[in-house]
Amino acid sequence: MLSGFGQLAAQPTQPLPQLIIIIDDIGNNYQLGKRIVDLPAPMTLAFLPHTPFAAKLAEQSYLSGKDNILHAPMENTVAAPLGPGALTQDMNQQAFTSTLNTSIAAIPHIQGINNHMGSALTQLPEPMNWVMDTLKQHQLYFIDSLTTSQSVGFELAKQHDIPVLKRDVFLDNDVSAEALEKQWQQAVRLARKRGHAVLIGHPYKETSAFLQQAIPELENVELITAADFLLRQAWQAFASNEALPYNRYWLNQHKKTQRIDNNKNQKQSQYDATLISQLP
Repeated sequence: MLSGFGQLAAQPTQPLPQLIIIIDDIGNNYQLGKRIVDLPAPMTLAFLPHTPFAAKLAEQSYLSGKDNILHAPMENTVAAPLGPGALTQDMNQQAFTSTLNTSIAAIPHIQGINNHMGSALTQLPEPMNWVMDTLKQHQLYFIDSLTTSQSVGFELAKQHDIPVLKRDVFLDNDVSAEALEKQWQQAVRLARKRGHAVLIGHPYKETSAFLQQAIPELENVELITAADFLLRQAWQAFASNEALPYNRYWLNQHKKTQRIDNNKNQKQSQYDATLISQLP
């Protein structure tokens, strides 16, 4: 009996499917961005560089325990405006990397980047190799938004030993309630089937309202930031004796937990001080 119990207890628990939610295009509108920052869930927020509210919202996102990444504007096939920090195929390497470095520096507490638009640029190996060289210097991860099926970003990131994910589902190309629910369920089903899924949305009021309702109702699926997911992948590879590229956020994730705890302690101290000041 004891032997059988010991064998049963030694069996590992089955990990939950994991859902990585990324919200793009944050920085131009404070109220819309703040609604996303305030959602009580681990998420990855992608900030447009040099926008009016990106830095302020990124600081708030960091304190809430979310991932901050750069939403790097990249050339598209329909000539849609890109805004500041645009990366285009007519730039030489020096101008390209200088622009990307400046955009990276503009986002506080950055963990990685993904592409804003980019249906043209992400097809081109040369500029995407420049992207990967820059990310390796900064020790950042890459998420391919996959705005074209011809993107070379995911494969080049792997070749450069850069932690990488790619988008599986867009949440809110259509912001009707029915469409949001359909895309949400598609991502959840994929996570349960494959073990994880990457869902990208935007800070529309309809999206934030939908997530406010859908997240608490999610069962048997773990919400996780991109960095935490990649960290777990790294440790699984480590446990399997696979060779691992060095990346600073794998080693410094304890700082994330520490600053969340510190933020909670600071808020509690402020609350206690307020109560004491109100005592007769």
